[in-house]
Amino acid sequence: MFRIIKSVINNKDFRLEDILYKINKMYVEDMLSEEEKNELDNLARSKAKMENSYDIQRQFADIYERLEKLENNTSTDEEVEVEVEEYPEYKQPAGAHDSYNIGDKVTFKEKKYICKVDGCAWSPETYPPAWEEVVESESVVE
Repeated sequence: MFRIIKSVINNKDFRLEDILYKINKMYVEDMLSEEEKNELDNLARSKAKMENSYDIQRQFADIYERLEKLENNTSTDEEVEVEVEEYPEYKQPAGAHDSYNIGDKVTFKEKKYICKVDGCAWSPETYPPAWEEVVESESVVE
């Protein structure tokens, strides 16, 4: 099974999320050793092509959601003040139009991150090298 998955990864025609799920499932089912799992995880992360990570159904759902919001907008021409979170909750990009870029800030699983690459479609958990965790130092009062 290890050789089959490695072959798929080397062909570079896979979605990173899908292949990582498959690797983890096979590891849990004792079909892969821990060393094989780690090797395949690292190989998959290094060979992933971003364009294979976009889900067309998710793109359409996002577009329809945006259209619905625009159609239901009842605000007047008056300027509407919008509060923007400094570290908004991570949202899986649907395509290149909403992928993360260098400097973008997100909150993912209650931790804050800053994106280190342009066109990033992966979460901090899926592809950690693309994200830098923001560690806030707490002041100690004595």
